[in-house]
Amino acid sequence: MKKNLVAVLTAVVMTASLVACGNAATEESTAATVEATVEESTVAETVEATTEAATEEATTEAATEEATTEEATTEAATEEATTEVATEEATTEAATEE
Repeated sequence: MKKNLVAVLTAVVMTASLVACGNAATEESTAATVEATVEESTVAETVEATTEAATEEATTEAATEEATTEEATTEAATEEATTEVATEEATTEAATEE
């Protein structure tokens, strides 16, 4: 009977120690998983913010380039109109002199 009691107590103690050790490993694993998830989340947010900033910068650059092109086109049209007026004036002067 003593041997059976010692065997049962030993089994209970071993089971209790396994349960205690099992929880510590799970908590450490859970903590590592949470830390990795937070780090991935932070990296994802950083990438998203960087992508947003780059997109905004590209959009601004494209708008500036478009405005510059429009300005150059307007300037060329103005120069062409001025040249036309000068040509008409010269033609009128030449016709008047004849």
